[in-house]
Amino acid sequence: YEYIRIIKIFISNEKLLFLIKFEVNMVNKKHVLLSSFLLAAFVLIIAGLYSMDFTNAEKSEAVQSWSNGFPSGPHFNLNIHGKSDAFACNPSSDGSSIFVKEYGYSEIQYIMNRKSSLSELSVIDPCAMGESDPAKIQLPSGKYQVYARVLGKPGNQKTGEERSVVFYPKIVDACNDNETAPIDGFDSFIDCSAESLMELGVVTANGAFTLDEAKLTRIAPVRGKNQAQPITDMFYWTGYACDDLYDTNNDGEITMDDLAGIDFNNDGAFNTEDLNYYLEFNCQYFDNAWVFDIADLVVYGWDYYNQGTKIVQVRFYPESTTVYS
Repeated sequence: YEYIRIIKIFISNEKLLFLIKFEVNMVNKKHVLLSSFLLAAFVLIIAGLYSMDFTNAEKSEAVQSWSNGFPSGPHFNLNIHGKSDAFACNPSSDGSSIFVKEYGYSEIQYIMNRKSSLSELSVIDPCAMGESDPAKIQLPSGKYQVYARVLGKPGNQKTGEERSVVFYPKIVDACNDNETAPIDGFDSFIDCSAESLMELGVVTANGAFTLDEAKLTRIAPVRGKNQAQPITDMFYWTGYACDDLYDTNNDGEITMDDLAGIDFNNDGAFNTEDLNYYLEFNCQYFDNAWVFDIADLVVYGWDYYNQGTKIVQVRFYPESTTVYS
């Protein structure tokens, strides 16, 4: 484990971009797409409840749109069920369903280890009913087109309650195998469980992280069944990834404090331009990259805020076995 390289994710104040949140709103055919170049969140305004079965994603097949908004073709299915606090979740992983709070916050983690031989979506832990108790799903290595939808009645018509769910994506773990001396068993890892592990995507007001929200809204007529919406952009990311050693004060983030007052760009002043130089020289920059490509093992999380949603359906269509037409 001591050879695992822990990666931190960050951006500079001016030139760099950090894509961490998206927001999508869906009410039957009505959906509002809220996105941000630096920060956004995906919100799904819910209408009810149906279930779906797991479909193997092995064969290559042309894809055409169905009336439900999902493409046809091979894919992996995930059902996210909203349950009351009284629900007793069985932690044994079976099938393609996970369980979250019907009201309040839960956490969902998507895991991808590109050295793993996994060939099907695997629910490692289906339960996300408590704090610091995330549901965990491992995806086979590769890139996907991702779609999501909700079904059923749009909230409580008597009380006017609007059922909704908000996804706040975040990078939880990212680490690499040792290239010169590969770690035995790395292909079976589902987290970066080294002693020096630190959470990624930490945001600070005055450091190498910036937040600035902007929204793009699109509204369609509300008629017919709720259609699936593409949420693939939710899994793309822009920013820098660095080895843990460049966090010189070991505080879990890279800021001006890690530069020790050194004028790295030799312009006679110590300022944020030195931080930009530090990042560019020591780290790897990813521009709108598939988030699971930034390291050998990536855990990508959703902080999931539910407001009465019973079920959300998510489908992953492998790009390597799917031809869109």
